[in-house]
Amino acid sequence: MNKNLGSQSGFSLVELMIAMSLSLLLILGIATVFSSLKNTSSYSQQLENTQEVLRFTNSIFSRAVHRADEMDNNSYTGSDGGTYQQLDLTFNLDNLDTSESYSSCLGNPMASQYYESYRLTDNELLCAEYTTAGLDDSSKTFTAIGTNIDSLNFSITDDLLTVTITPTDETDSIQMMFAQRQVILGLN
Repeated sequence: MNKNLGSQSGFSLVELMIAMSLSLLLILGIATVFSSLKNTSSYSQQLENTQEVLRFTNSIFSRAVHRADEMDNNSYTGSDGGTYQQLDLTFNLDNLDTSESYSSCLGNPMASQYYESYRLTDNELLCAEYTTAGLDDSSKTFTAIGTNIDSLNFSITDDLLTVTITPTDETDSIQMMFAQRQVILGLN
């Protein structure tokens, strides 16, 4: 029996090993790029959430504080027994332009004097609207209007409110300042 080794076709073992090594390198490269894109996408989503929290908080407090006649920084005891800050605002719409419509933090139309309270509970910004002065906190109905907030602090100096906020998944706090325009301009 005479076998002709020159007439056989196919790849040698060395060629197969080289092809497998190149394929493995290609797959590792694709996996690295995919992982990098996934991390970038996750970071981008986190940044988008942070920007939305800051944009929303700025919008809510700027509208409320600019119209408020009085601001008060109070504290309350949470369900965990801890003491937390609460911002209470008083609005007297009787002195304002009646052609303009005014709504509360919950979006309800308001026509005369009313009050709003803001607090942070379980990473949610809560708001209560009410029309009775001096209402006890247990009688207020708080509704969540924002989420993804780790900490929220209020500081009042004269007619200026400073809100310090830390969005969820962020280590740095952001300070926003709001002027009590009604008082500064003498519109109250």
